[in-house]
Amino acid sequence: MEGKTKTPPVTSRHAVLLFFTSASVLAYEILLMRLLSITFWYHFAYMVISLALLGFGASGSFLFLLSRRVYKKMDVWLVLLAGAASLSFPLAFSVSKEIGLDPLQLVWQNKEWGKMAATYLVMAIPFLFSGGIVGIILSAAGRDVPKLYAADLLGAGFGCIAVVPALYLGPPWMLLPLLSGAVLAGAGWCCRRSAWGGKGILVLPLTGTLVLACYALLPPVPELHHTKALPMTMTFPDARVEAEREGPLGLIHVVGSSLIREVPGLSLNYGLDGRGGILPNQKAIFSDGDALSTITRFKDDLNELEHLDFTTMALPYHVRHPKKVLVVGAGGGTDVLLALKEKASSIIALEANAQVAELMTGPFAGFSGHLYSKPEVHLRIQEARQFLHRTEDRFDLIQISLLDSFGGSAAGLYSAAESYLYTTEAFGLYLSCLSDSGLLAVTRWLKFPPRDSLRIFSTALSALRKAGISQRPEEHLVLIRSWKTSTLLASKTPFTAEEIEKVLAFNQRRSFDVDYYAGIREEATNRHDVQKEAYSFKGATSLAGSEAKGFLRDYLFDVSPTTDDRPYFSLFFRWHKAWSLLQQLRKEFLPFMEIGTILIVATLVQSVMAGGALILFPLLGLRRVGEGARDGLSTLGVLGTLFYFGSIGFAFMFLEMALLPKYTLLLSHPIYSTAVVLGAVLVFAGCGSLSVGHVESKSLWVAVTCVCAWVLGQALLEERLFEWALGWPFAGRLALTVGTVGTLSFFLGWPFPIGLRETSSRYPSLVPWAWGINGCASVIGAVLGKMIGMSIGLRMTMVVAALLYVSAALVFRFTVREPRKGG
Repeated sequence: MEGKTKTPPVTSRHAVLLFFTSASVLAYEILLMRLLSITFWYHFAYMVISLALLGFGASGSFLFLLSRRVYKKMDVWLVLLAGAASLSFPLAFSVSKEIGLDPLQLVWQNKEWGKMAATYLVMAIPFLFSGGIVGIILSAAGRDVPKLYAADLLGAGFGCIAVVPALYLGPPWMLLPLLSGAVLAGAGWCCRRSAWGGKGILVLPLTGTLVLACYALLPPVPELHHTKALPMTMTFPDARVEAEREGPLGLIHVVGSSLIREVPGLSLNYGLDGRGGILPNQKAIFSDGDALSTITRFKDDLNELEHLDFTTMALPYHVRHPKKVLVVGAGGGTDVLLALKEKASSIIALEANAQVAELMTGPFAGFSGHLYSKPEVHLRIQEARQFLHRTEDRFDLIQISLLDSFGGSAAGLYSAAESYLYTTEAFGLYLSCLSDSGLLAVTRWLKFPPRDSLRIFSTALSALRKAGISQRPEEHLVLIRSWKTSTLLASKTPFTAEEIEKVLAFNQRRSFDVDYYAGIREEATNRHDVQKEAYSFKGATSLAGSEAKGFLRDYLFDVSPTTDDRPYFSLFFRWHKAWSLLQQLRKEFLPFMEIGTILIVATLVQSVMAGGALILFPLLGLRRVGEGARDGLSTLGVLGTLFYFGSIGFAFMFLEMALLPKYTLLLSHPIYSTAVVLGAVLVFAGCGSLSVGHVESKSLWVAVTCVCAWVLGQALLEERLFEWALGWPFAGRLALTVGTVGTLSFFLGWPFPIGLRETSSRYPSLVPWAWGINGCASVIGAVLGKMIGMSIGLRMTMVVAALLYVSAALVFRFTVREPRKGG
C-alpha cells in the first residue's frame, strides 16, 4: 500500500507473546460469562462475544491510524500494551461493578441505559489492548504470517480448553490475576534480545505489582444482584454459609438458618385438619446466587414429610401409584423424599451438577438422612436427555419440578436462556421412556396472565400427537394449579373417569384448582385461587380443541410448543402484540416485555453505537474513500466492497450464535458449548484462512457451496444425529462437536482473506474500511444473531447466514474481484 511504514522483523519471541495473549483473552471471555452469570442471572454469551469483537475491531482501526508511530518502536508498544492488558483483566470488571448497572431498572430508569453503555465499553477494554498486541504482531509478520497466525490460533484454542477445568480450582475472579501473569510472562519473553529489553524487563515487575494492588484495592469479586435469593436469605438473623463449591457449572452455596422453610405452592389447608402443620428444618442450596433447591432434615420418619403431600407435585401419586420413579434435577432431594413418602420402590435421581451431588453425599449426608445412599434411591450424575437416550428402563413416573428460580422466572430473566428439557422433542423422549401406565409430571411457577402452564400444555400436546399415541391426545392431559405453582400430568393412556375423580378429590382437600381435563366445564374451575376470569381453563381448552391455531395466533403471549430448534421456553413476548399490551396495561406494560428481551435490545443498541463510534468513526481520519482516483474506484466498487465485507461479517456471527445454543444440547451446559464451539471456530477458521494462499479467488464459490451444503445437511440430519449421539460419553460428544463445527469453520475462514486479497490488489485505499465494516458487522451480528435465533429459530438463522454468503459471493464476482485480462 502506498506510504506503508517499514516494519521491524518479527521473531519467535513475538510468537510466544502472541500465544499467551490469545490464550489469556479467550480465557477471559469465558470467565467474563461466568462473572456475569453470578452477578446477574445469565451468562450473556452474545454480549461478551460482542464485547470481544468490539475491542478487537477498535484496536484494528486505531492501529491503521497509528501504524507509523507503532512500528517505529514496536517492542515498546507491545510491552506497554501487555502491561495495560494485564492491568485491565481484573480492573475492567471491578470498574464495571462501580458503575452500578441494574438491568431490572432498564424499564423504569433512563439513566440505566447510560450505565449499560458505560459498562459495555469498560468491559471491552481488555479486548482492545489484547487486540492491539495481536494486530501489531500479525501486521508486521510479513511472510511469517502463517507461523504467527498458527501461534495465535493455538493460544486461542488452549485458552478455551484450559479455562473450563481451571474453574474447578477456584472461582472465576481468582483466575483473573493468572491471566495477567500469563500476558506479562509472554511480554517478558518478548523483551529478550530486543533493543528495549532491559527497560521492558523493569516495566513488567512494576506492572505485576500494580495488578496485585488493583486486585487488592478493587477486587473483581462479583456482587450478587440484590433481588437474587442468596443475598435476601443472608439477611435472616442467623443465616450462615455452611458450604461453598466452585466449578464451571455454577458457584454453589449451602446456607443454614432456623428460618429457612421452603415448600413451593404449599396448600393453605396444610395443618388445618389437626395433623402435622410443622415443617422440618431445612438448608437452602444456591447456584450462582439463585435458589436451586432445599435440603430437608430427614430422620427416616415418613410422617415428617406430610407437608410434601400438600403440594401440586404430589398429584401423580394420588392418581396412580408409581413404583419406579425418575426425578430430573434432584438437587437437595425434595422430589426424592416425596417419592419415598409415597412408597416408590425404585427411585433414580438425576443431578447434572456433580458438586451438588458431592454435597448431598458428603457434608450434608447426615442432615438429609443419607438420602442418596438408601437402597431405593440411585443417584446418577447426568443430564436427563443423555441418560434417557442410554437407558432401557421404563418408568411409572418422570417428575420435573421447578428447575428455575421463582424470582428469575417471574421477571422474565430466562427469556434469552435456552432449555432443552422443555421442548417437544424432549417430551417425546420422556413419553417413550414411560411404562404403559406411566405419567410425566411437570411443575412450573405460576404466572399471571398464564404463560408457563399453557406452554407446557401445548408442548405436551404436540409431543403426544407426534408420538401417535392416541387419536385424542387431549384425553391424556390433566392440569392443576395452586396459588404459586402449576402441575401438568401427561399419560401414555387416557385418564379414566375414576382417575379424574381422584384428581378432583386431591384438589378439593388441598384447595387447588383444576384447570383442565378432557370434558371439564368452566363451573368446575377457578374455585379457590380465583382469577378475574378462568384464563388457564380457557387457554388449555382452546389449545386442546379445534380453535387451537386461532388461540395461538391471537393470545397476547407466545405459548406455542417449544422445539429443539427454538429452545427458548421462557420467551413469551410477541413484538406484534406489543401495542395491544401497551393499550391494555399502560404503565404495567414494561414488565411483560421480559427483562431478558430488554437486555438483548439494549445490547443491540449499544453495539450499533459503539461499533460505529469506535471502529468506523476513526477511519474517517484516513480520508481516502472519496479520493480513490488512482485506485480506479467507482461508486459500485466502493458499495460492493463494503457490502461484501459487511455481509460476511454478519453471516459469520449468525452461524456462530446459532451454533452456541445448538450444541448446548449435545454438551450439556452453555459454558461447555461456548468453550468448545468458540475454540473450534477460531482454530479451524484460522486454518481455513491459512490455506487461502494456495487457492484462487474464484474458489470463494467452493467455500460458499460447502457452507450452504453444511447448513442443508445440518437441517436434514441434525435431529437424528443428535438423538444418536446424546447417549455417547462426553468425550465422544466433544469429538463430534469439534468435527462438525470444525468442518464448517474451515470454509468460513476463506471469504474474508480472499476478499481482502482482491481488495488490497485492486482498491488498496479500501482495505482499512474493509476491516472496519467487517468488524462493525461482527460486533452487531453477535447480538442480532441471538435475536434472530430467538425469533425464527436456529435453523433459519443459519439459512439466513448461508443466503448472506451467497449474496456476498455474487457481489464479489461483479464488483470486487478483478477480471482476468482477455477473459
